[in-house]
Amino acid sequence: MTWYRAVHPFDTAGRLARFALGTVADVTDALIRGLTAAVVDRMDLDELVSRVDVNRVADRVDVNRIADRVEVDVVARRVDVDRIAARLNLDAVLARVDLVVLTKGVLEEIDLGRIVRDTGGGMADETVHGLRARSMRADQRVNRLADRLLRRPDPAGAGTGAAAAPADGDGPPHEQAR
Repeated sequence: MTWYRAVHPFDTAGRLARFALGTVADVTDALIRGLTAAVVDRMDLDELVSRVDVNRVADRVDVNRIADRVEVDVVARRVDVDRIAARLNLDAVLARVDLVVLTKGVLEEIDLGRIVRDTGGGMADETVHGLRARSMRADQRVNRLADRLLRRPDPAGAGTGAAAAPADGDGPPHEQAR
């Protein structure tokens, strides 16, 4: 503590100086705020915005930095897929699809020719096998009829033995042919 303060505990001059400095700062702040508000009020914001070169601003934007900050899951949850689908013009989308190229690609991928060959071969094999079995049964019936007409004796014993052919539809064709 200085001797001045000890003698004069109520430092009026110091207080007055501090008040004056504070008041000048307050007045300066008020003037600046008032002038700023007056300038902004008089500005034509449309004219100011029209002077901005948006392309120049966009060139300065770091899109990758912005994309790194975007949380895709949060954005995806906010997307209304049903609303988007309702606005889709499916006829226009389908008109853009080249069905010939798409069909060729699918057929090459699944190898339809091989499937047809494999399936057709199996069906042809079953058909030939069935025809052979039927022709064997028909041949046996003709032989039995000829044996009866010519009165030949039945080697198996009156047409009911093991040599008798099964009737149509009895058992699978591959067993009937044996």
